[in-house]
Amino acid sequence: MRLRFAAAVVAVMTAWPTGVRAEGPGARVKQADRPGAVAGAESFDSAKTYFDRARKLGFPAAGSGAPYVLRAEFTTRGSSGVVQTGTYTDTWVSDTQWRREAVFGKGRFVRSRNGKKRYRLVEGPDADVLQFVLTAMEPIPATDRFAESDWRIKRDVAGGVATIRVATGHENPDGTPNPKDFNAYWFDETGQLVRTYLNELQSRRSNFEDFNGMSMARRVEVLLAGKVGMRIDVTELGPAGPVDAGMFTIKRHNWSRQYTTEVR
Repeated sequence: MRLRFAAAVVAVMTAWPTGVRAEGPGARVKQADRPGAVAGAESFDSAKTYFDRARKLGFPAAGSGAPYVLRAEFTTRGSSGVVQTGTYTDTWVSDTQWRREAVFGKGRFVRSRNGKKRYRLVEGPDADVLQFVLTAMEPIPATDRFAESDWRIKRDVAGGVATIRVATGHENPDGTPNPKDFNAYWFDETGQLVRTYLNELQSRRSNFEDFNGMSMARRVEVLLAGKVGMRIDVTELGPAGPVDAGMFTIKRHNWSRQYTTEVR
C-alpha cells in the first residue's frame, strides 16, 4: 500500500517543469566516535528517542500548548497536468480534537479526530498527492507501531549540516538508497528534523521560526531526482480562537488507524 501510494505521487511529480536542482539527501561521511567511545562502536540514542525529540521540538500538535490554526499553500502538478496551488489547514484543539485538510483543484483529503473517533474523507482525482501533503507536513513516523531493530543510525551530512541519520530499508552496494524500499530522517545537532527520504521522495525543511516554544519549519520542499516537485509554505500560524466543535466529526467517514506510520 505504501509503495503504491509513493509511486502515484512520483508519477504526478515526475513531470514538474521548473524544478530547481538540489543536493541529495546527504553526502556520506566517515562515522566519527563520541569522546571516550570505543573506536568503531559509537553509542547512539534509540530511533524512538530521535523521533520523539524532533516531534516535540518542531511540531505543535505534539505539545500540550494552546489550540492553534496552521495554514499553508503548496504548489505542484496535479493529475490534470497543470501546475496549481492548493491549501493545507491544520486546526488543533487537543490531542483528541483536531482536523487536517488539504484542498487541490476539485479534490480534498481530510483527516480528523473527535474524542476516540477518527475520520477520513477523500474526494477528487488527486487523493494521493493530497495525502502526501499531510505526510510532508508531519513526516515523523509513529513510535507505537514500529520495531526499534528495523532502524540504523549513523552520522551524516545533509546540505552541509552535520546530522544524525535514522534509516530503515535497503541501500545499494554503492551506498545509494533503494528508492523502492528506503526511508530515512536527518536530525541536526539540536534534534530538529531537517531532511527526509521516503520511498524516492526527498524533503528538506527550512525557514524555522519560533512558535509556542518550538521551532517550526515555515517551508517544506519535496524533491524527486534532485528537483523540487512540490513547495509548501506556511502562511499563517497562530492561536485558534473560537472553534466550532462540529468540524471535527465527518459523518459516514469513520476511519481506523491500522498499520499506518502516521500519527495523525
